[in-house]
Amino acid sequence: MHKVTSKRQVTLPLSVCNAIALKPGDYVEVFARDGVAHIVKMNSDNLAGQFHYLLEDKAYPAVDGLKAALKNRAADKFTANDCG
Repeated sequence: MHKVTSKRQVTLPLSVCNAIALKPGDYVEVFARDGVAHIVKMNSDNLAGQFHYLLEDKAYPAVDGLKAALKNRAADKFTANDCG
């Protein structure tokens, strides 16, 4: 069992990190569905596919736009039963 710190942080077990090839510095999306928290690793393919349209006109996405797109992508992958 893991304890949540006062900063709402949790240390992920090495076995979980290894199972999803999660390394320090990687991006993850965390969301809740039906009372269960989910952690989805984001990779370069996920990110590139989400933001290519933003870069066509040389505009760079704002942080809020990135966060929203990451959240939507993670939720879409989860509901499609394809979290890998």
